[in-house]
Amino acid sequence: MLRTNYWRRATLLALAAVLVVVLAAGCGKKKEEGAAPGTGEGKTIATYKDGTVTDTEFKKYSTFFGIVQPQTEMYLSIPQLQEQFLREYIGYKVLYKQLGDQKLDDAAQKEVDTFYSQMKQAIDETPDVKKKAEEAKLTEANIRYFYTMISSIMKDQEKKITDDQVKKEFESTKADYNVVSVRHILIGTVDPQTGEEKRKDDEALKLAKEVKGKLDAGGDWKALAKQYSEDEGSKENGGLYENQQAKGWVQEFKDAANKQEIGKVGEPVKSQFGYHVMKVEKREPTPFDKLSDQDKALIKQGLASTNLNKFMTDELPKLITKIDLPKTETPATDDTKTDDSKTNDSKADNNKAETEKKEEAK
Repeated sequence: MLRTNYWRRATLLALAAVLVVVLAAGCGKKKEEGAAPGTGEGKTIATYKDGTVTDTEFKKYSTFFGIVQPQTEMYLSIPQLQEQFLREYIGYKVLYKQLGDQKLDDAAQKEVDTFYSQMKQAIDETPDVKKKAEEAKLTEANIRYFYTMISSIMKDQEKKITDDQVKKEFESTKADYNVVSVRHILIGTVDPQTGEEKRKDDEALKLAKEVKGKLDAGGDWKALAKQYSEDEGSKENGGLYENQQAKGWVQEFKDAANKQEIGKVGEPVKSQFGYHVMKVEKREPTPFDKLSDQDKALIKQGLASTNLNKFMTDELPKLITKIDLPKTETPATDDTKTDDSKTNDSKADNNKAETEKKEEAK
């Protein structure tokens, strides 16, 4: 529960080259080769240099991304984030066009096939997801196109990163690659499943200090972890995380693992989970030439992401000429009616009362 997720747009960033797709539009018309799914269908909601985005096209892309990353649907309910998401999509379209037509080799084709199979399984096994895909008319060709567009752009960005840049980035974050063995006992403040408060902050701190006192007095880590710790991942193992890279832990825990005196029980460390009573048993630095290929690949991906974000922030706005997303309106409730509606309700009540008085007079 203490691990973090590295930057990676789910499996969208797997290795793949550009997939050239010929898609047929409705009404008997034919799209240009390689056009994005939904191009020319529906209302235009964005215009940029050399292209447009329609509402049909954007719905297909949003649905695709929402299946891969379910939290996207929540973000898109916020107008500002929906516009930001649309701008990002335009950025992908611009960069994808710059790549030109390329052929998939056998390995890249296998990547696309595997991704599609996994996504199709997720759609078929989840009724709500299947309904959304059907409503957006999201086809196999659409899924393959969007996947390849994003993954090939990221692969192209990664190719531009040099070994020297990777090494320089490592030097600035090398503490993340320390291999650490640490014991801890977590006194939680929130339920990790629901996020609801489990105990007050001061109560958790008091209990954590009590645990630290017992450890300082020679208490047994295994017994105390089993009795007190609320980290299900380590409580049955004496609170031990052994020979792990520091970068995978949440920030506060990582900092303590990297800085706390070895062999000594430190003061309780607060994180989003609660308070950790920690003892670092071992900490070894990892030199650059000992990094795994996966570590180097992740550094390269992070640098590529930074460059992509720079394009989206600095260059893309100059290319977009118009955004015309539909305005979303929040229906008025009984407690949030407009002044006019409240006035009309008041008039209706007065008229009703007046009518009742007349009836009584009769």
